[in-house]
Amino acid sequence: MAQDLNDPEKRALLIGIDEYPHFAQSEQLHGCINDVELMAGILQHKFGFPPRNITMLKNKEATRAGILAGMDGLAGQVTQGDVVLIYYSGHGSQMRDREEDEPDGWDETIVSYDGGRDKPDQIPDITDDEIYERLLRLTAVTANVTFIFDSCFSGTIARDVFGTATRGVRRDERSVPELPPSPVTPGVAHCLPRNHGPSGWLPVSDRYVLVAACAHDETASEHRVSETGGKAIYGALTYFLAQELERAQPGSTYRDIFERASTQLTAAFRRQHPQLEGARDRELFGVRDIVPMRFVPVARRQSSQITLAGGAAHGITIGSDWAIYPPSTQEVTDETSRLGVVKIARVDAVSSRGSLIEEAALKAVTIGCRAVEQSHAPEEMTLLVALEAPEPYAMTAARLQTAVRNSKLLRLAGKDEIAGVCVYIIPPRARAEVKDPVPQLGVLAQPAWAVVGQDGRLAMPWHFIAETDAVSILLEDLEKLARYRNALGLRNLNENSRLKGKVELVLRRQEPDGTWAVAEFKPGGGHITFTEGARFAFEIVNRHTEPIYVSVLDFGLTGAISLLHPPAGSNEPLAAGGTLKVGMRPGELDPLFMPENFPYALEPAETQPAGGLEVFKLFATTYPADFGGLLQKGMRGAADKGAGTPTFEQLAIALTGFGERIHQVLFGLPTEDWTTVERPFFLRKGSPSLLPPGLKGGTMPS
Repeated sequence: MAQDLNDPEKRALLIGIDEYPHFAQSEQLHGCINDVELMAGILQHKFGFPPRNITMLKNKEATRAGILAGMDGLAGQVTQGDVVLIYYSGHGSQMRDREEDEPDGWDETIVSYDGGRDKPDQIPDITDDEIYERLLRLTAVTANVTFIFDSCFSGTIARDVFGTATRGVRRDERSVPELPPSPVTPGVAHCLPRNHGPSGWLPVSDRYVLVAACAHDETASEHRVSETGGKAIYGALTYFLAQELERAQPGSTYRDIFERASTQLTAAFRRQHPQLEGARDRELFGVRDIVPMRFVPVARRQSSQITLAGGAAHGITIGSDWAIYPPSTQEVTDETSRLGVVKIARVDAVSSRGSLIEEAALKAVTIGCRAVEQSHAPEEMTLLVALEAPEPYAMTAARLQTAVRNSKLLRLAGKDEIAGVCVYIIPPRARAEVKDPVPQLGVLAQPAWAVVGQDGRLAMPWHFIAETDAVSILLEDLEKLARYRNALGLRNLNENSRLKGKVELVLRRQEPDGTWAVAEFKPGGGHITFTEGARFAFEIVNRHTEPIYVSVLDFGLTGAISLLHPPAGSNEPLAAGGTLKVGMRPGELDPLFMPENFPYALEPAETQPAGGLEVFKLFATTYPADFGGLLQKGMRGAADKGAGTPTFEQLAIALTGFGERIHQVLFGLPTEDWTTVERPFFLRKGSPSLLPPGLKGGTMPS
């Protein structure tokens, strides 16, 4: 991975501290300097970081002032698009929250070489707020920032002397008056989003990647290894991560190498679970985000029994077959060798179990492999497609027929079956009558493809048949529509679900005076209505007796399914009786926006777009769940950002329960449960003069 002359500048700040003069001998570390030197070597020879751009702070150099100066120096050097790494290996801890922005009253910290605890005049730790303030300066210039923390917040767990050291020390118990005044810019801390990921370090964002040694309530261990000439000690995270970085191929993402490294680490230290947060699908120390294929990971293997980390809430069904591929697989083609096939026999809320019916080699399928659906059951989850084409276009139509027959999500409608959509080939025409197919398109100079839903409206962008890859684009959009409808229809029909009716999703709108009012239905019926450009927020209320995990997906106007909450990589529980508010802080959620190409054509009686129906859907589970496999971009030819494309009738079917996508769910663990809540609203076209400047021109997501 040698650096190309056109590559962005790469810069790294590597901090390693073994020696802590103000702490006891038992609290000294042994592998942090080794970590820094190991990382520096990999960055240079594997990823093309110039030696002049790698700053190493070791022991005495890594004072509080030295570390902050190093971070400030980076912020002053970076230019647009630079790749930046900040790496820390040493003790982590906690100290009193001076900014009064932490619910538990404690800031997470890293401990500098000169940090202390026991005397009023000793140097305080560096808090997460101080780090985040500098991160804001960095990400204002470049989004290609990576943080790696090989440390933890807890040093209080008793361990046998055989065990290696842990990278956390006792809290700084000094009261706020005993500490120096907060160095954080006044007002900044209270504006910081509190959507911290499981590591507890920083708010999760797609502006950067964060790799942490463990979850916020776990400890990070050091790891002894045998090397030429004797033994050496490294941080467990750094050691296993470095192995995978060395093996990485061009195009590998953080998710790719993290899956393998975390599996190895947890096998050696079973109570340490490293965390990956933020832009997980970014190329390693690069600038590209690589969209992964749709998959669920293998979570467990017992003999020939395979457990997948996805269940009824993800649309997995009994009787479906899932092909298994290696952990780093990014795309499946006809040439991709699979490791095995699993037939699903049991589906729980967020996990499913089946038997291996095929395996390429003994024990080829392991934890962390990627499972991709090969055949789906029941059949009603496929989208029925009708096709009408005049005789002169029979050969062109046959190409789409073949593609539909080969699709796992689509099926050609039989003679007596009711299709969900009808695909037309429309010949050139000088005028369009009301009785003609798709009169919305009007005059056509050349033949075109058009797809119409049961309400007679265009279900996706139309294309001339001469357009390059038109059939492939149509197939892709039809499959997106099928996935969209299946995901929107997901719900738990188990009448004994303990979560039924126990979770609320409340939409709010920002009023002109800046206050947040509940978005309510119109008097006498009708949908909640927003005008594009409006700021919105939502509240999630947990009335269950136990913590739950919540995700909110946006089913928008052009086929996209996007994640509103939590940020990628985050999955914090919502406590029993708790309320979560999202969107009220500046910058948390983008304003609502109607994609530029929606609707795909005006109705004959329309002079301007009226708007469309968008849906926010809450998934609540009693175990952590990742719904990334449901996400997708909008229809090809429509604005990529924004939301979905079902017709009004299709949405009504999905939201009223007719055509439910989950008919039977088997529950194994008594605590594994799930529920959903939908909040549809009508997004009305706004006057361009009323839109904020950033919304004009169709550049903001919906």
